[in-house]
Amino acid sequence: MSTSLTPYQRRLFLLLGVATFFEGYDFMALAQILPNLRADLGLSRFGAGVLFAVANAGTVVAWPLVRVADRWGRKRVLVITIGGYTAATLASGLAPDVYTFGAAQFLARVFLIGEWAVSMVYAAEAFPADRRGHVIGVLQAFSSLGAIVCAGVTPLLLQADWGWRTVYFVGVIPLLLLAWARRGLQETERFEQLQRDGGGEPARRSPFAIFHGPHRKRVLQLGLIWFLTYACSNTAISFWKEFAVGDRGFTDGQVG
Repeated sequence: MSTSLTPYQRRLFLLLGVATFFEGYDFMALAQILPNLRADLGLSRFGAGVLFAVANAGTVVAWPLVRVADRWGRKRVLVITIGGYTAATLASGLAPDVYTFGAAQFLARVFLIGEWAVSMVYAAEAFPADRRGHVIGVLQAFSSLGAIVCAGVTPLLLQADWGWRTVYFVGVIPLLLLAWARRGLQETERFEQLQRDGGGEPARRSPFAIFHGPHRKRVLQLGLIWFLTYACSNTAISFWKEFAVGDRGFTDGQVG
């Protein structure tokens, strides 16, 4: 029989679920508004590719941010990432030109991936061992659901006076999570034990130490799998709407 979740764990699960939902929503937003963004900001197709490259470079830069969760704590980094990607999403909607938009999206990707990674750490450390797989799986599903909802509602949001910018203004909703997160979110027992035992020693290790440990082969295999997966799927997803609308004459509603 599965271990019952405490009231706090249920609230934590809801917080992580909503945060991860908007991570998926915001991550999908650029692909969904690309044709409209290009028309509004006068961006060429080549420029759109550069824009995606700059934005997605932020996913790599998120690595150091996630690592400091071993020094600053999971709670602090989660609050920073939720606030960071919400602010960057708002800045994306307010961007006056493509350069400002690209910078905002770069920062958004840093915080989005940071939030996603720390949420997975919370799921692994704050829930019973026999419920972790279920919790992590559902959180992943929340991210996918956010992407699906973004694709579905974008055609409606594009009809608003602010056009594509409205898609990003909706992403400000996670700011409401911060009030509860700052007050009710607890640090994980594992991190507190880590601080008592080693004072954050893992945070001082070389960032490449994982490639020299007993799981080196598995880490490299999984890294290669994810690299190839994203190289194919993310490219197709990113430019699918641009192709469907620009080359095949689909409408926003049909693509959504």
